[in-house]
Amino acid sequence: MKKKLWTALALTGMLASLAACGGNGQDGAGTDDGADAGAGTNTVSDAGADSGTDAAGAGTEAASDAGSDAAGDGEKVTISFAWWGNQTRNDLTKQACDLYMENNPNVEIQVEFTDWTGYWDKMSAMAAGGNLPDIMQQDYGYMVNYQSSGQLANLSEFIDSGVIETDKINSTVIGSSTIDGGCYGIASGVTALMMDYDKEIVEQAGVTIPDQMTFDELYEVSEEIYNKTGAKTYFDGGMNTLIYVARSNGKVLYEELAAGETGSVQEHFTMVKKFADAEFAISPDLLAEKNPYVVETKPINDGTTWNDFSYCNQYISICNASGKDLGITMYPLVDGKDVQPMYLQPAAFLSIAETSQHKEEAAKFINWFVNSTECNEILMAERGMPVNSEVSDAIKPLAEPVAQVVFDFVADVGEVATPVNPPTPAGSAEVDALLLSYVENLRYGDLTVDEATQNFVSEAQKILEEAAK
Repeated sequence: MKKKLWTALALTGMLASLAACGGNGQDGAGTDDGADAGAGTNTVSDAGADSGTDAAGAGTEAASDAGSDAAGDGEKVTISFAWWGNQTRNDLTKQACDLYMENNPNVEIQVEFTDWTGYWDKMSAMAAGGNLPDIMQQDYGYMVNYQSSGQLANLSEFIDSGVIETDKINSTVIGSSTIDGGCYGIASGVTALMMDYDKEIVEQAGVTIPDQMTFDELYEVSEEIYNKTGAKTYFDGGMNTLIYVARSNGKVLYEELAAGETGSVQEHFTMVKKFADAEFAISPDLLAEKNPYVVETKPINDGTTWNDFSYCNQYISICNASGKDLGITMYPLVDGKDVQPMYLQPAAFLSIAETSQHKEEAAKFINWFVNSTECNEILMAERGMPVNSEVSDAIKPLAEPVAQVVFDFVADVGEVATPVNPPTPAGSAEVDALLLSYVENLRYGDLTVDEATQNFVSEAQKILEEAAK
């Protein structure tokens, strides 16, 4: 049955990480990072070297030289670096690693990359074996789990010593990865929630998409687009939207769930059901075939839907996967609420494993990755807007038009954004997976909104209580 397939697609990676981490995380910016073909462990060699060499002419000298005296005794140092991502991210990151090795011939970087689901499966197994990569891309929701189980190194000593420079990074960005007084990751970029849409379909329907509509307005526009073009609508019923609804109520979702409060969940499930029951909504069966959480399979790619929900750091990859000129707008406002729920969030972090034998060399690479203009000329905001303000200013004029869209969007969000929530607690990944199962049941009509609300909140509260022990 296709319903079972959708559940498997959505839950596999989230649940697989539970055994090794002793806790759970919530997928945040990474959920939509997509799959890459041929993921595996490689030593970066010639792939993209020419691009990296060409970019070496400009950059922040201090960051470019960071790590230049690595293994100063001439001994080769090998650092492993793992991330999740689609093919665009993989290609650009490998080019950046090539350039770093060219600048630092005593350092070899072994890279490992896969899609979102496969990544957490792999990291879970590696954590259980005590052999996490020296540098791992870390997610906002999973960080607490890895930190609480002693898997991540405290980067505060490298920040205090100046190995990792943070003077050009907003303090709130550093604070977003601070747990129990220590910093456990450096954000590789900042991002924001977006709704992207097919401009051609929207223009064909003769409608205008504002910078930020309400969910009621989205419903009305969706109906009009369907009547005029036949294109369906996708409503994201996942954790990002639920957290967003809670923020509209001035709440932190996981605090609500821990207290057994149902208000935000009830509102969220009501919207899920409203959109699911609409004639213009994409069917749950079709969602099972066109997984909206993977860039390459999103239903917007082939025009099945006219819209999509994601984080804006995925905009470039989604445009590449769809081959379309996509519009971008902020997540809709919740009708009747006075709070602006939009926020800027770290797209992903770079963390160092506590088991790493080369923590300082790994810290030097992270410093270069984040603070070097020449590195970010290659990455070009694929992981979100650079967190270093000088680097961001330097590369924006060089960006392709599709990347310029992201720069401008993040700037617009920055003008209205309210503070980001604290990192999600242990148990959040399991709660996230649980939410998707309830949303699926709502879409299929197997549960009422009241039944889903009461059961989900009760189960989520138990999960969080158990994870906190």
